Amino acid sequence: MDGLLATLLELGLFFILMTFNLQLFNSTRFETLFKKGHVKQIQLMYIFTVIIFTYLLTRALMRLIELAFQLT
Repeated sequence: MDGLLATLLELGLFFILMTFNLQLFNSTRFETLFKKGHVKQIQLMYIFTVIIFTYLLTRALMRLIELAFQLT
């Protein structure tokens, strides 16, 4: 797979999965892990968790795509 095409695919996949993960993590109750009134910390935890899971999922899917192209 061409390097530029792979990068564009990975970037597009990242943003698609980011919207999916935002909806998925919207139902998670992070406030039970923090003390009452620590809204900024809860928001940071939410954003970082979504970004980390999105990155891991994107890299896993890109690795599968790269392996599939190597087999052909």
